[in-house]
Amino acid sequence: MVFLDVTGACKSPRSTGMQRITRRIFEELTGRVSVTPISWNLVGNRYQLLGRRERALLEQPSRFLTRPRARPEFRGEYFPAELHRHIFRKSIRLEKQLRRGDVLLLPDIFRDGRLKKLPPVVSQTGARTVAIFHDAAALRLSLLNPSGRGKFESYIVSLANFDLVICVSEASRDDLLQLWSELGATPAKTVIETWPVEPSVAGKDRSSKSSRALILCVGSFEPRKNHLALLRAVNALWEAGLEFDLELIGRSTSAFGSKVEAELRKLHRSARPVRWLKQVNDDVLYRAYQACRFTVYPSLMEGFGLPIAESLVHGKPCVCGGNGALGEVARGGGCLIVDQTSSGAVADGIKTLLLDQQFYSRLCAEARDRKFRSWSDYTDRLLMHLQIATAKSAGD
Repeated sequence: MVFLDVTGACKSPRSTGMQRITRRIFEELTGRVSVTPISWNLVGNRYQLLGRRERALLEQPSRFLTRPRARPEFRGEYFPAELHRHIFRKSIRLEKQLRRGDVLLLPDIFRDGRLKKLPPVVSQTGARTVAIFHDAAALRLSLLNPSGRGKFESYIVSLANFDLVICVSEASRDDLLQLWSELGATPAKTVIETWPVEPSVAGKDRSSKSSRALILCVGSFEPRKNHLALLRAVNALWEAGLEFDLELIGRSTSAFGSKVEAELRKLHRSARPVRWLKQVNDDVLYRAYQACRFTVYPSLMEGFGLPIAESLVHGKPCVCGGNGALGEVARGGGCLIVDQTSSGAVADGIKTLLLDQQFYSRLCAEARDRKFRSWSDYTDRLLMHLQIATAKSAGD
């Protein structure tokens, strides 16, 4: 039995990279082994089984995201909904439920009561415990979010108690090992398994037929996603007379989103051709990739860089940074690597792909030639790390 922590993916239709990956892991594992999805309740400070609504959000989030939303988590992740779940959902005590041969898998970050409740579960049961580690941006870029440093350090230390930590890139593992050393934690075993990326609808190209190029940026309005530098860059290009449209996809956030939204309002007052589609479902997202000329991903730091890979798998070049995990994805071809900390460098990269048709065509060809791993391959490796045989292999 796999007990899969789906806390961040079952309470609302929020669909950032982590939620989308968690939902797909649940889908793939369910097709091969016995899986019990569980969710942490912040009010009761305990794990609970999923109700009908949580299960539907985990399996079919698009049903609840029929129109774009700036903050899709409002209805499902805040106190009233959490209190309702606390009262009406069945609790599960892992220290009593987990047996030798079972697996506890946490594919997302946790910085709540699990920091205290999980260590005895990890140490006292005979189950195998596996966590997936994404990135250390909360510490490496702590000036952008100083209030979260303490809990993130506790999260990093807690990972050392797991039997295995699966890192999503070489850069994320390097950061994790360095942080364990800095925080005095004895390292757990680690492996690297990069994310699968598969094309949608056979990767059809539906590039906009408009006379103006459409540029796409996918990412939540968080400080490290660096939207303000992008907006400065594109405004400078519009002032210089270049013609193109910019489309943004991603949710807003309470801490930083208002700053990006304020800049967007300024651009709208100046009649700049920029659109914010907000949080959309996967179908709309994939159509946006297919319609754009290229993408821009100015993020300062990532554990993997999923929007870059998704752009490439749809055959679209990407303007992005080359540091850390971003570079791991970008250096395989199809990307124009720039210094994303400089709005001028971002502007120059966009300008190059708009005006240099020969270079743009070369990057398109490189993007189409890129090969990313399949979900089938990833799930095979994941089951190997979980040390669980599928029903088919167990009978062979």
